[in-house]
Order: sequence, then structure tokens, then C-alpha cells
Amino acid sequence: MRLADGRRLVYCETGPREGSPVFYCHGAIGTPLGRSVDLELITAAAGIRHIAVSRPGVGGSDPAPGRTVLSFADDVAQLADLLAIERFTVVGVSAGGPYALAIARRLPDRVERVAACSSLSALCAPHRTPGMQRRVRLALAALAAAPGVCAALGELALPLVRLRPELLSQVIAIHAARSEREHLRDPSERSAASNAFLDAATGGVRGMVDDYLTYSRPWGFLPVDVQAEVHLWHGLRDPLVPAEHALQLAITLPRCRVFIDPDEGHHFFRRRLGAILAVLTGRQPDAGAGYATSLAAARALTAARSGLTRPRAGLPAVDARPARHPPPGARSRWE
Repeated sequence: MRLADGRRLVYCETGPREGSPVFYCHGAIGTPLGRSVDLELITAAAGIRHIAVSRPGVGGSDPAPGRTVLSFADDVAQLADLLAIERFTVVGVSAGGPYALAIARRLPDRVERVAACSSLSALCAPHRTPGMQRRVRLALAALAAAPGVCAALGELALPLVRLRPELLSQVIAIHAARSEREHLRDPSERSAASNAFLDAATGGVRGMVDDYLTYSRPWGFLPVDVQAEVHLWHGLRDPLVPAEHALQLAITLPRCRVFIDPDEGHHFFRRRLGAILAVLTGRQPDAGAGYATSLAAARALTAARSGLTRPRAGLPAVDARPARHPPPGARSRWE
């Protein structure tokens, strides 16, 4: 579509037109194509109209110099108007989490709920995250310090990735949690990652570099100002966005529910998509016994599953049921 300022905004729509509308904010490497995660089957079964939006400079969407995380919400509002959608829910994954929260902040009368999966928080810039793998932190610090050089190097590497897309999957697996590496060997997972990246790099990698710089800076709002109900999904073993980010969001968001999988890392979203959408749209009230609602409960559940140790005395009982959100205006609790 063409936005009011003349920029082109690219989006991909999947699922029945009459389904519950869900806007999807992609991660750092772009919007996965519908075929990559059985999205057509999932959306058809759940009755969901899934709308994946490519951010400025990514996946064919025109750049927007000087943009902020919050300003992207205005693009989504125009798209929702074009599609005649008044009320909707939002999903943001990893780097898309801040954008999903921004949409809820800017459009409080239109956003019903938000799911932020493996999401960054406003704790700090990603390359300053405590607990992040050193090699990842150094690479992101170089990206922040010399974005032009990194973009040029990325452009040189693009032909090789197009020729051998499996190289990207290998890099992702190296930086994944050990518990996830077997899943990432699945051909459909490898295809999803390469398709997403190559689609995002339609106009080159500069857009992804600019996107990183955008969400590394102040977002333009505070999480405490987001009044919509937010579902936080996170893997306790996430090496790329450590669970401390979920902690920061949980203690600042006024209305949130927490779902922590003790065994997952950063890349569980594709395999949990059906459950995440079902809970988000209210079709399934409970995520099941595989999730905990606090870091302490998640660690206790990990210990119970391993059978090697027992939870220390004083830890709260494991309650895998999602916590009921507090009333509007109340602060979230993190056990």
C-alpha cells in the first residue's frame, strides 16, 4: 500500500478474511513467508486473519529516515484503515516485541491484546544486555558503532547467502540454545530462516541495519504506559535475549500474563505459534502445564523435570497456569 507520505508499505495476509485480525511484527531478519511455518493451516484452523507487516527499509517497504519504534504504529494504523479493521491483536517476536508494544501504546482504543515473544525490553540497547553471548554482544556493538561498514559487508555477503542459504541456518544454530539445535536442523526451520532473511533483504541489508539502530535507541514511550493486556512468552534458556528482558517488561507493564518455557531458547515461536495465537485471541485460556508464570517457578519446573535436584526450600510451588492480569493501573508482580 501507499502511505500518506508516499512511502510503500509491504504486508502479507494469510487466513480467512472474516477471521480474528492479528498483526504480526517480525524479528530482526524480517517477515517469514506464509508457507514457511504452516501458517495457512494454523490460521485456517483457528479462524485467524494474519497480517505480517514489513517495517521501513525491510522486505520491500520503503525506508523512513529518522523513524522511531513508536512511529511505526502510525503505519500500522493506516494499513488497518485500508483493510477496514477497527479492532485487532498484535504479535511481536524478538526485535518485533517493542514495535508490538508501541502499536498498543499509540492505538489503545484499537488493540485488544499483545503477545511479545522472546522480546527485547527497554532495559538497555541489545548489545549491552547482561548475560548475552560475548560473540553476539561484540558483533552487535560493532553494528552500532559502524553501521555503514557493517551494511557494506552485509551487501558483499548477500550473493553467497542467496547461493547457499544453509549457511544462514548454520549461523543461527551456532547461536541457539543447545535444547533447540535439533529442532533447527529440521528442513522446514532452515527454509523459514533463509526465506525470511532473503525476503527482508529484497532491497539490501541497510534496512535491517537501520532497524537495529532504531530499536536500540529510546522507543519513544515507556512500557508502563501500555494499557492493553500483554502476554509475555519467553524461553528460560534464551542466549540471545536473556530472560531478564522478560523480567523488566513484567515488572513495568500494568497488565500482563507471563508464559516461561524452562526448556526453550530463542527460537520456539514457530513451533508454538498455534498455542500463542489461540491464547492471544481468547480461544484457549490456558497455555498448558509446560509453562511457568515466574522465573522462580520456571527454575523449579526445570529442576523437577531433570530429576537431578529438588527445588530449594522456600521457592513457590510451581503453578504453570497463566497468572490473571491485575486490574488496569495496577503494577505487575514477578515472584
